[in-house]
Amino acid sequence: MSKVLLPADQILNLPGTDAEASRESNATASGTEKSRSLPRRWYQAFAAWSGRYSVLAIIFAITLTYLLVLRSAMVLTYADLHKLTFTQGISVFLVGLQYDVLVALCFIIPQLTHFTFTSDRRITGRFNRALLDLTWIIAFLFLPLICIAEYIFFDEFQSRLNYIAFEYIVYPTEVCCNIWQSYPIVELLAVVGLIGGCCWFLLRKNFQNQISSPMPFRRRFGFFAAVLTGIAVLWSSTSAESRQISRDRVANECSWNGLYSFVYYAWTCHFDFNKNYLTLENEEVNQRLREQIVGTGDELKSGSSNPVDRVVATGKPRQDYNVVLILEESLGSDFIGVLGDNRGLTPHFDELSKKGLLFDNFYATGNRTARVLEAVMTSMPPIPTESILKRDHSERVYTLANVLAARGYERLFMTGGRGLFDGVRSFMKANGFNHFIEQSDFKNPLFANAWGVSDEDLFRKALGEIDQLHSKGRPFFATILTVSNHRPYTYPEGRIPNMEQTRNNAVKYADWALGYFFREAQSHEFYQNTLFVVMGDHGARVSGSQLFPMSSYRVPVLMIQPGGKGQGERCSTLGCSLDIAPTILGRLGSDYRSVFFGYDVLQADPKHGRAIMQHNHDVALLNSDNQMVVLGFGKSAEEFELNRANHQLDQQATPDQEMVHNAIALFQSAFELYYSDRWFPDLKVTGSQKDDRAYTLETSSNFDPE
Repeated sequence: MSKVLLPADQILNLPGTDAEASRESNATASGTEKSRSLPRRWYQAFAAWSGRYSVLAIIFAITLTYLLVLRSAMVLTYADLHKLTFTQGISVFLVGLQYDVLVALCFIIPQLTHFTFTSDRRITGRFNRALLDLTWIIAFLFLPLICIAEYIFFDEFQSRLNYIAFEYIVYPTEVCCNIWQSYPIVELLAVVGLIGGCCWFLLRKNFQNQISSPMPFRRRFGFFAAVLTGIAVLWSSTSAESRQISRDRVANECSWNGLYSFVYYAWTCHFDFNKNYLTLENEEVNQRLREQIVGTGDELKSGSSNPVDRVVATGKPRQDYNVVLILEESLGSDFIGVLGDNRGLTPHFDELSKKGLLFDNFYATGNRTARVLEAVMTSMPPIPTESILKRDHSERVYTLANVLAARGYERLFMTGGRGLFDGVRSFMKANGFNHFIEQSDFKNPLFANAWGVSDEDLFRKALGEIDQLHSKGRPFFATILTVSNHRPYTYPEGRIPNMEQTRNNAVKYADWALGYFFREAQSHEFYQNTLFVVMGDHGARVSGSQLFPMSSYRVPVLMIQPGGKGQGERCSTLGCSLDIAPTILGRLGSDYRSVFFGYDVLQADPKHGRAIMQHNHDVALLNSDNQMVVLGFGKSAEEFELNRANHQLDQQATPDQEMVHNAIALFQSAFELYYSDRWFPDLKVTGSQKDDRAYTLETSSNFDPE
């Protein structure tokens, strides 16, 4: 048989040969490579078409990625996933994406403007390249920094950046020192620098190449107009109410954006209550106000410009007891042993409660110290959003100190911190106090941290100051504001067994210092004739899923009276910080001039108790039947039923309109009276025949009988 010889190239292409297999393999590899390079080709096509704007597209995408990671971390760490339905969980991210896109578009506006209105020739110049390099490194450092800062803020307040963050900018000393002492700042900044620096190093060369691509002005302006249009559409369709995707407050906070919320609260902290909340006609407001505030024995001043200007009849003889009011930083009821806590954090307070009258159903008006100072001193309902201590109509506001000044009392305010913080010094000195002591007045304190001197330093100095007031032979009113029970939770050594920086240990130290004060005070002459009131200014932190976190607002109030009155007793009438001043004045007896909205809890009908509160932009009225009406920004009104066992709120289908109108009357009138400078008895209206000296006032709010 003869052999057939084939050309080599044909042999190489025969089926089943290694050559064919190699060819097929190469073809497959080529297809895979083409498939893998498709996204790259798409990006190259997009970059060629968009030119320098591809830089902004990358920054936009990186920003969204950071914000998505932050939101995911917050949801997984803080949200109660068992309470969220699948739909609500998806809504957290979809609603959040809308906020994030709006913020990311606003984030690129400065460079978008630069890219659009800088010519092709000038943008490649040395100065512009250096400027863009600087802009990029700042952006890449800012993004991880803001995410870490937001996460820390959320850990502390269970909220996105809000008006608290905005207010704290004004006080860099306390805030920066607090952050430095509370967190590993060096390590965190190293992480920020590493992440931001790597992004900048890996992308800057590509960015510099892209800005060199020429582009006609018409196309540049088209990009500019498209982004502005997108911002306008999102801005008009996005609001703070968009985040209300569930009844879980923490999940709702996770759904929006911290930078958006920061601007929102900064923008709305000074606003017109009457334009943003439900309101009533003035005649109905005044009528409902008098029904809720004026007692049956009070003498209403009919000619006064203030609708509740009155002479309050206590029905008791005058007793010029000294008054010492101690406001304990962040001491919520959930720390107090006699109020149900079993951790043994407050043995000294628990022991003191045997010597006094314990109020076990009290609520703070807000979750900031400035709020309790406002409420305790002025008995004014909290105006959303910030305390009047920092507002511009607070140079002449009627306070408990004014009432006691008219009775001849010395008035001392002491704080372990700086008087500048929250406007405390200026407010107190303008409204009745004639002595003010702050951190700068302490020489060589035993211990101090970011917020001020230790509680024992404060109490030690207070004993000396009070002795000096007592030596003048006149009664005195002393308010003492502590600061130790606050992050970074540091305190002197050797006072409690454990030095670990935790909230519980800070509470133990604050309780130890309180016990020290009362042990020492008993040996001083002023003690026997002094009425002591010890109370928490607010709860430790805003926590939980409730839209209005009630457990964070319940505070202990203990009153120790001269002569041992009320020892070991309890009062369970519902009350709030507004009621402190009238309750103190009720123990001092006689009649007094008042515009206060609070009442004497010990004389009130327990069936008609009420508490007035504020949380961010929401204000609330709670009654003794556990009904709670919440008025919200945007003219909303909701009603809840409070479960006192677990402080959960169950929303009701329809709010009680009578209660809604009562709440409106309280908050609307407080806003109007404050901003019309009428939170003071009308001095043109004279007193009655009843003991004029007990309630007439001098024209100066700093009246001193001497």
